[in-house]
Amino acid sequence: MQREITAPCKVFEENGEVMQAGWARKSVFEYNEPDSKTAGKHSERDCYFINNGEVSLYLSVENLGLEFAIKIAVADLKRGGVISDYVVKKWNLIKNQLPEAGDNGELLYSDKRVQLQLTNTPQGRFIKCDFIDFAGIKNLYVNLVLQKNIGDSLNELAPFERNRKYFYLKRFVPKFTAVGVIRVGGLEYSLNENNSRAYFDWTRFCKPRHHNYQRLSADCLIGGRRVALNLASRVGDNRFGNENCFFTDGTLHKLYNINVKGNPKRLDRPFYFQGGTTAVDIMFKPFTVGGAAMTANMDKTSVIFGRLYGAINHVEVGKLTLDNAQAHLVFTEF
Repeated sequence: MQREITAPCKVFEENGEVMQAGWARKSVFEYNEPDSKTAGKHSERDCYFINNGEVSLYLSVENLGLEFAIKIAVADLKRGGVISDYVVKKWNLIKNQLPEAGDNGELLYSDKRVQLQLTNTPQGRFIKCDFIDFAGIKNLYVNLVLQKNIGDSLNELAPFERNRKYFYLKRFVPKFTAVGVIRVGGLEYSLNENNSRAYFDWTRFCKPRHHNYQRLSADCLIGGRRVALNLASRVGDNRFGNENCFFTDGTLHKLYNINVKGNPKRLDRPFYFQGGTTAVDIMFKPFTVGGAAMTANMDKTSVIFGRLYGAINHVEVGKLTLDNAQAHLVFTEF
């Protein structure tokens, strides 16, 4: 039985272990890293996905042990095609600190090819990036302001059953709009608060073993309503809460176990997601270009762009038809 957490609590108890487990609609889990038994060994990932129906931008910044990575993909959803690039710094002894608070903090990174700025303020979030010879063929320029709307977020805390010094802390926030430009070579995409949507995917974790992680996500308009979806594979002890959920106009609706059928070695073929008798019955069909799935491969991460077909039947929402809704499927190792 999943457990909803409604009162603020710390992630780590006085003994440094994770004793709480469950999910929440608000950011109730206080990430008190210094109290952890594994302090100094935690991994971090901040991921943004921004789209306006014409273009999608995937941006992930990661601290994985001594490895620091920036992964960026831009998909042209009307013309067809995706280009991507990434920077991985191994044995990075000086940690590039990611912003911890939603209303303050900044990451500044610069090397010969990339200049990246992520800034959190009470007024919004700022993303600015200059990437020279992006994908080896074009320059990328991103200048966006993200503004947060009122609504729920998905928050999950999962310890590891055998050793509770290990943990997985997740926050999925699909309630931003974006204003600004994305420029790739000679193509420029304009985003404003009326045509854009953006989500923020925040994870902090320390695990006893590597995982092959899979997540289906969407953030789109269906019948004039903003609908977001998050279906993800299991990490840690999920008996009291998992990542599976969807949102309608900022309201979170929880989902339970989801069965996934698909072949990760054949990304051009559909993937099927089912839960309950008819509660979730969705097909993800990748976009294809020249017979190949429209995929961005970035180090240990692949992002496949496509559409959803099918529906979700939920007691609070009724039947939500997802036909032709833009979505993406993420595969990553961490």
